[in-house]
Amino acid sequence: MKHSLIPFIGVTGGIGSGKSMICRIFSCLGIPIFEADKVAKIILNQNELVKKSIKKLLGSQAYTESDVYNPIWVRKKLKEDPTLIPLINSIVHPAVREKATQWQLSQKNTPFLVYESALLHSENKPELIDKLIVVSAPIADRINRILHRDALKKSDIEIMMKIQPSEEIYLKHADYLIKNGPKDLILPQIEKIYNSIAGLS
Repeated sequence: MKHSLIPFIGVTGGIGSGKSMICRIFSCLGIPIFEADKVAKIILNQNELVKKSIKKLLGSQAYTESDVYNPIWVRKKLKEDPTLIPLINSIVHPAVREKATQWQLSQKNTPFLVYESALLHSENKPELIDKLIVVSAPIADRINRILHRDALKKSDIEIMMKIQPSEEIYLKHADYLIKNGPKDLILPQIEKIYNSIAGLS
């Protein structure tokens, strides 16, 4: 590990892959979870410096008239111009990682911590992440899960998938892989990873 803090293990994968379920299982095993994407949403609505930077980059329509972040409009904007994605990330990610570092410092008495994020992969992994777990599932299953879970159209889901990293990027240099297809057994995979990270095997 890179430092003396409690190890931070990234859990990532495309939308609908099952990251949240995997993290709930880790949580049931006593592992604290930092939900980076939820923290990012809070920052986008509460951090005035971030809001100002997003508006400067994308325009005032990135926020509603009541100054609430407008993800539907932003997703369409990113589909039209994917070069904006790393620019938005460069605004939001540092603020999220600052929160993550503060949270990491506050944790005690656990073998490791989990950093859950859909946008985390080997090519943008911050220094605070020690190992990376990728959750993978067939695209058809991912779409079906999202359709049953969220009030989104299939076209909206496809837009979100296109602006996320590709499966190849997610899997590149992954330290651990959890396969979450219809016939995959999840608990044995998690148990093996837990024991490996906790130094039990």
